[in-house]
Amino acid sequence: MSVATVEDVKVVGSGWADHELGDADLGDLRLNRRLVEIAKEFMEKPLASIPQAAGGWAEAKGAYRFMDNERVDPDAILEPHRRRTIERAADHEMVLAVGDTTMLDYTRHPATTGLGPLSDLAHQGLMLHPTLVVTPERVPLGLIDHFVWTREEETFALPPHEKGKLPIEEKESLKWLVSLFAAEQMQRELAATGARTGVVAVFDREGDVYDVFAKAACPDTSCDLLVRAKVDRRVDHTLGHLWLTMETRPPAGTVTLSLPRTPKRPKAREAELTVQFATLTLLPPEYRAKSEGLEPVEVQVVFANEEHPPKGEDPVSWMLFTTLPVTSFEGACRILSHYTCRWVVELLIRVTKSGCKTEERQLETADRLKRCLVLDLIVAWRVLYLTTIGRDTPDLPCTVIFEDHEWRSLYLFVHKKEAKVPKTTPTLREVTRLIGKLGGHLGRKSDKEPGQTVMWRGLSRLSDISAFFLIMNPREEGGPDSNP
Repeated sequence: MSVATVEDVKVVGSGWADHELGDADLGDLRLNRRLVEIAKEFMEKPLASIPQAAGGWAEAKGAYRFMDNERVDPDAILEPHRRRTIERAADHEMVLAVGDTTMLDYTRHPATTGLGPLSDLAHQGLMLHPTLVVTPERVPLGLIDHFVWTREEETFALPPHEKGKLPIEEKESLKWLVSLFAAEQMQRELAATGARTGVVAVFDREGDVYDVFAKAACPDTSCDLLVRAKVDRRVDHTLGHLWLTMETRPPAGTVTLSLPRTPKRPKAREAELTVQFATLTLLPPEYRAKSEGLEPVEVQVVFANEEHPPKGEDPVSWMLFTTLPVTSFEGACRILSHYTCRWVVELLIRVTKSGCKTEERQLETADRLKRCLVLDLIVAWRVLYLTTIGRDTPDLPCTVIFEDHEWRSLYLFVHKKEAKVPKTTPTLREVTRLIGKLGGHLGRKSDKEPGQTVMWRGLSRLSDISAFFLIMNPREEGGPDSNP
């Protein structure tokens, strides 16, 4: 399916927190209720600190106690959302479980305990590796895992050749196996419900780890794998190595892909790629083949190379491994399209950092930060989802997400004195654009739809606008005098 359905949209309506987290099991009903309330508060003011989001000292105190409660397991916070994610995935033929890694820097909060080195010993924080489920149309369905760890100074100081000798359980590359396991678990749960959804784990170049390929090739692994190559691996071919072997393959055709803006690519652009594909057998690293008994792994390889990049631009060149079948040029192009969905997890991380301000949380201990981080990730997902829904289902009535008093107050606030509340409910696209205006989107006919940044800014203002509207109109539905 190419867009979200009405049922999909309802999960992020006004009762989204109850739907997403209401069946959490934290070992205490009071904790379960507190979780839902904190999620609502964080969503209403995603840019705010905990006291600002809570709205009062009693609520803020309750939130701090929740973060400090040792009985609250971060995985248990995520679990109900993970189940909802799998339920949403069951409506799709295929979903992509996209993993990525980032550093959370808390160096500016030196009193925080339990942190570890980041890029160097002077910077302290946590490492985060979320796994986000995305449709091939780039609709973010939710998170199925969030792997968080602290780097040990002793291991961090080891030279690269010494780190390479560590078992996989002691390497940071374990995170890719964690993501693959989460995707496999999701595949099994979907199959148990009778859903025929296929799950594909998608990783960038850092995920080019032989242990990942070996695990994906195991007979008991039912999900698929898609990884961008980083290493010029040995292959069972007369030419011996990956790149040389693929460069000699005849071109299957050319395809044009749209590339989004990135920190290294200041402007979005299109790239015309020459596509080659083949079935190859990867040979295990020589130094591990005998000692660990690693076996060769057969994979499909898709090589896409930009032969004539624009002046001043680095050429796009992707070497992709996959366990999905690739027997035609069209099939190879689908693999390339699937890989481009990996950028959605980068947006999730950006919203978590810039929108939810997760690196500005002052909670004094790493354990408290980890509990808060799960909620920040879920709220960041919802911002992404709202943005996507506004683009993909623009003609739905806005009331599938927003309460009457929310869109009414928004309409009046944006249009000022000349405004009259329309008798017909606005579309989701119209209200999304109004929220974008609150966040700085100009809303001209030539402008694209609001992005994540302006959406989270607008949403953070909407809660105050709609609350004031109810105060001034107490008989409005949702107001204090609305019930007889």
